[in-house]
Amino acid sequence: MQRLAIGAGIATVVALTLSACAVQGESQSPTTPPATSASTSTPLDLGQFTPAPSGAIDEDSGETIAPKAVATWGNSSRAAAVAAAETVMTAFARPTLDQTTWWAQLSPLLTQQAQLDYSYVDPANVPASAVTGHGALVDETSAYVARVQVPTDIGTYTLVLTRAGADSPWQASKLSPPEGVH
Repeated sequence: MQRLAIGAGIATVVALTLSACAVQGESQSPTTPPATSASTSTPLDLGQFTPAPSGAIDEDSGETIAPKAVATWGNSSRAAAVAAAETVMTAFARPTLDQTTWWAQLSPLLTQQAQLDYSYVDPANVPASAVTGHGALVDETSAYVARVQVPTDIGTYTLVLTRAGADSPWQASKLSPPEGVH
């Protein structure tokens, strides 16, 4: 009889614990979402924060952190993007060069990620051997990213270029060969 009473007591404790969890879970879910409207929030006062010190070093890249001018599209930035794409493609489309010379001239024109992506390319495997015309800017959705098409002896390559700011150089992040060419 005593075992039956203990078993019933344990069952009661378990049932009460489970029902308390269920009730507690229900009470935690709000019936109305918290107010996040712009009209009720106060604007953030950026003046209360201390700016990063001038000359700070980025831990990841080792570069000195400095304010960058905001990039916008204008005739000079469009011309710079096209010229950069033509320069990159000219450096890339030289399959007769040895890998060391080819890479030494191409790598400074690429983003850090593109340098990693293209570092093991053998120039002998590059199908294009010459730029055959002027590049054309085909996408300027962002003032920090440009898509430029450059004609070559095997067709038109599409290059994606990026820049960090208005005063930063355009660098290639991707070179895509004409469709059907690998």
